[in-house]
Formats: sequence, C-alpha cells, structure tokens
Amino acid sequence: MRYSHIIIVILLTLFACKNNTRNQEKKILKDTNESGSVTIDGTILNYSIEGKGIPFLLIGSDPEYFSKEFLDHFKLYSIEMRFNATKYEPIDLTQYHIEHLFKDIDTLRSVLGLEKFVIGGHSVLGAVAHKYAKKHPEYVSHVVMMATPRTFGTTTYKDSVKTYWENAPNKRRALYKQKRKQFEKETTNNLDRRETFIRSLVASGPKRWHDEELDATPFFERVNYNLDFLYHLFGKVVATYDLCSPEEKLDIPVFVAIGKSDYIAPSTLWNTKCSNINNLTMSLFEKSGHTPQYEESELFNKRLINWIQKN
Repeated sequence: MRYSHIIIVILLTLFACKNNTRNQEKKILKDTNESGSVTIDGTILNYSIEGKGIPFLLIGSDPEYFSKEFLDHFKLYSIEMRFNATKYEPIDLTQYHIEHLFKDIDTLRSVLGLEKFVIGGHSVLGAVAHKYAKKHPEYVSHVVMMATPRTFGTTTYKDSVKTYWENAPNKRRALYKQKRKQFEKETTNNLDRRETFIRSLVASGPKRWHDEELDATPFFERVNYNLDFLYHLFGKVVATYDLCSPEEKLDIPVFVAIGKSDYIAPSTLWNTKCSNINNLTMSLFEKSGHTPQYEESELFNKRLINWIQKN
C-alpha cells in the first residue's frame, strides 16, 4: 500500500511539472518580453532574448561577451543553468547526472518554443552543447564551441595544459606567479566562498586573457556562482570526456573557436584528427585567450557568420 502511495505521488508530481511547463510555454508564446524565468525543482532559471536572425541558444554563459554586431545576425536565447542561477534551490547532488542536465536545457528550450537552432557553449559548456546535440539532433542545426577543450579531465588534457604553459612567455608566467601570491595573501582575510572563488578566477588572468594584465573582476562579479553545484557539475557530471572518441560521433556541423593565448584550453588539444565529427571547423584566434567571442568579437562574428552560410 505504501508503494502505491509513492507511485501516485510521483505521477502527480510529474503531471504537475508537465502542466507547469505547458503553462510557461503558452506564456512565452504570448509574451513579447525579452526576459523571463522557468522554475525547476525550486530553482529559478532566468533567460533573456536579444537580437534578430538565426536562433542561437547559449547555455549557462554570459551573453554580455557578445557584441551588438553579433546580435544583428543572431537571435540570442541565453539561459541560466543551476550553477549560475539567480535563485538556486539545493538538491541531492548524488542524484543529479548528465541526463538531468539535458532535461534542464530541454525544459527551457521547450518553454522558449525553439524547434531548430544553433547551440553554443563556452569552455566545458561547449562540450555540454556538443553532447546535447548528439542526444537531440532533431533540434540542433549547428554547434558552436568557444574555448572548449577537446578533451577534459584526462591525462592528455593535463599534459597538454602543462606543456603549453611551460612554453608561455616569461613575462606572462611571472605575472601569474605574482597574482597567485597576492591571492594567497587575500585569502588570509575573512572572505566568503564566492569572493574567494572570484578572486581566484581573477588571479588566473594571465592564463585566461590575451592581455595578461587585464583585471577581469567586473566580468566575474556580475555572475552568480552556486559553488556546490558548480563543483559537482565540472567535478562529476562532465568531469571527463574526449569529443574525438567514437562515442561522441556527431553528424551536425561544429565550429570551435580557440584563442592562441588560452592556457586553460590550449589550441594544441585540437591538433588531432577528429574523424567522428563529420563537419568540424577549428578556428584559431591569434589575439584571444579563453574568450575569443569577446576578445576578438569582430573577427569572431565574421568567421562564424561565414561558416554558418557555408554550412
């Protein structure tokens, strides 16, 4: 009897969730607002819609890195994920796997009424975009990965990052060492977890930006960080992958933008034959680090638009 009650509760919960999603779908179709939110498991995931042109779904990344010119060609649907949600409701992380991540993305896709679109992700989220496209090829026309390492969490990744950094200019390496020492001094103060995390990101600037002296504090301070979920996502859910492995086979066109000064996701990781992706374009940006869509926005837009037109 007890089990039948549990099943009834589960069915009612699923029914309520479906109704809630349907109601939100109706709302977005009627509403002309450029922003809104979807609630999943108590977490509020915001979205924003900007621009005109080809639908471009950006997952979990900062839309402010894209230029006005980008928005003249793409209608950018930017969606929060739980790790950067404005309001995050903690869950049992041991029960959250990559299928749940796909479900979060697909719930927002459904609410936004997207049926065919370009999907994009920055850094490891580019791999998430790739994996989502593999699961839902019926929705995705193109995949755009920005500063995405070809493999992550593997020996190949670690060795490549180490070697690439060892060959970085002395000035860049010395500045990184200086910034890390300053960060270690700052952590002796009573900083909360979020502030410590942000300062750590800022201290890694010489590995992240073509301009090694850039103070990126404003970039990181405008983002929400739900750190428990963030560490789970990148430490467990997408902790290890190789996009060139047979199980990652993809027939959808893929564009990879990589910065030459990116010491987090070095371009050398893509110096391999990736036969499982039938239509792959790797574009190297000479004056970019880990964010080519921002650091060389004009060139990024030009190359991406040309690639879309050809594919």
